[in-house]
Amino acid sequence: MNNIFSIFFRVYNYFIKKGFAHFGKGSSIKPFLNTTNKQYIWIGEKVNIGSFSWVAVSIDFRGLKTRSKRKIRLKIGDNVSIGNNAFILANNNLQIGSNVILAPYVYVSDHIHQFHEVEKNLSDQPLSENGETIIEDNVFVGIKASILPNVRVGRHSVIGANTVVTKDVPPFSVVVGNPGRVIKKYNFSENRWLKV
Repeated sequence: MNNIFSIFFRVYNYFIKKGFAHFGKGSSIKPFLNTTNKQYIWIGEKVNIGSFSWVAVSIDFRGLKTRSKRKIRLKIGDNVSIGNNAFILANNNLQIGSNVILAPYVYVSDHIHQFHEVEKNLSDQPLSENGETIIEDNVFVGIKASILPNVRVGRHSVIGANTVVTKDVPPFSVVVGNPGRVIKKYNFSENRWLKV
């Protein structure tokens, strides 16, 4: 049985990796990935994407085209682990650094559905434009956490489970809650994490 699954896994990855802007050596995707517009997605080396995840780029919504001219709109660095059922969606610029761990059910996006025109149905309104969401190197994002558009998560930070990140996170910080707030920072002069 293990041999059958191993063969299926290799065949699945052989076909799924075709069409990405870049698919690094040693990277793999567990079945089944929901993805669109792979030509705008860069995947680094030794990236592991868990089962039933959604890693995609939106270039339109209900016929309303996005205006981004970027050749790469979603970039994942090297040695990144993405848990099962993750939702990672870009339409302009979403970057995940190297040595990042995203737990299962994490949500990361650089855009939202607009809602400003109250006389229109929400489903008839466009996606927000020009968003940038950046997760720097060596970040851990806990289970069911959400990182919203136009946020930068500084390197070597920890985002707690169920946290909703609505603003920039300084490097070497621990963030929890909804909305997320910094509860600890690393103090280099004392070489330890201190409560804020």
